[in-house]
Amino acid sequence: MTSITSLQSDHKNARRRTDRSSDLIKESLQRYGAARSIVIDEDNRILAGNGTIEGAKAAGIKNVRIIETDGDEIIAVKRTGLTEEQKVGLALADNRTADLSEWDQEMLHQLSEKHDLTPWFNQEDLAELGAIAPDFDPATEDDQGNLDALANKKEVNCTCPACGHEFIQQA
Repeated sequence: MTSITSLQSDHKNARRRTDRSSDLIKESLQRYGAARSIVIDEDNRILAGNGTIEGAKAAGIKNVRIIETDGDEIIAVKRTGLTEEQKVGLALADNRTADLSEWDQEMLHQLSEKHDLTPWFNQEDLAELGAIAPDFDPATEDDQGNLDALANKKEVNCTCPACGHEFIQQA
């Protein structure tokens, strides 16, 4: 066994837990016990499972069992001693915590500048998440219409040319 405190959070983690997500991870660990694996590197940096470790620390879990692998096999956690109700609750909690987490726009932007994110995100995904600026050509004068006619308006109806999102711009 290794102390959970020997693990290091990933400074490049692009996922951020909300308070609700963090609370749910902690509650799930307290209610059902540990039931999922995480991934660390040779230096004990957490590559996947940062939120799980944060929740485990908050729930009072002190140790982690490390199983080394080169990635050619799946490591399964066989969780015993759960009722059917607990099994359902554990599965729902595990999936729901991901829903309640958020993407760190700045970290995604930084990662996109140094790494190829296209296996996981297309350009539209990154633009929608606010990690990159939408890619579109400037509008022509005909597209813009007569801007002088808008001079006295307090609100202007706008449509994003990249995604079609409609919004009202305060003048």
